[in-house]
Amino acid sequence: FYEPENGGFLGIFFALMLVFSVFKYAQRKDRFTAAFKKAVIKSIIDHVHPGLVYKPGDCISPREYKTSSLYRYRYDYFDGDDFIGGEIDHVPFRCSELHIRSDYAGNKQVTVFKGLFFVAEINRRFTGGTYLWPRYRAQLAGSMMDESYRILPMPDVNNIHFDDAEFDERFRVCSTWPAQAEEILSAGMRTNLLYISKAVKQPVSFSFAAGKCFIGLPVAGNLLEPSDYDPGDKEEIRKYFLCIRLITNIIKRSGLAALQ
Repeated sequence: FYEPENGGFLGIFFALMLVFSVFKYAQRKDRFTAAFKKAVIKSIIDHVHPGLVYKPGDCISPREYKTSSLYRYRYDYFDGDDFIGGEIDHVPFRCSELHIRSDYAGNKQVTVFKGLFFVAEINRRFTGGTYLWPRYRAQLAGSMMDESYRILPMPDVNNIHFDDAEFDERFRVCSTWPAQAEEILSAGMRTNLLYISKAVKQPVSFSFAAGKCFIGLPVAGNLLEPSDYDPGDKEEIRKYFLCIRLITNIIKRSGLAALQ
């Protein structure tokens, strides 16, 4: 799904080693990180898909995160970085890493979401809300306490089922507009979303709301941060390369061009 071609990866690795050597002796870590990202990460992005915008210090907005209803638990801290945006296969999109945390579990801070968060534009006529959560991770209120205090608000929804056993087994689908949900989640779209879910091997979530598609992909590590020991290491460069390929391939494989 996102393995780099060996020739392309090795070529960019050796080119980036030359760039990296300029920054290797930087004394301040924050200055080094900023310089490293502007040079190395941007170079990888330009190699994988020229024309994309990269803003290391920016991220997806809290407003869009809330609109998605992909992760509804209330939070106290909203952080993110590594904004990437542009257009792939006629699909305008933006993506960033997000780290959302909450203090509501007593003195223990818990992670609500950490990973890659995507926002892609679709036709504005899709004004309803259609939500696809992993089958046993649906973000629905289990009690009045949940609805009032623990989770962020969202519109009332109905359960949606398809004559598609594999899809229904993997996702729980709810929508404010069932007819629109069936239009969006055509057989081809269901195939695309299943493919992504299997390929990333993580509990990925999707929603279609307010003329946008939202995708949440949990990831444990810091994907585009330089390591403490040697950010120019070949395996580190490969990790960045794979992350960028993952982001672009999710948009390419999503089939969202059909909803423009």
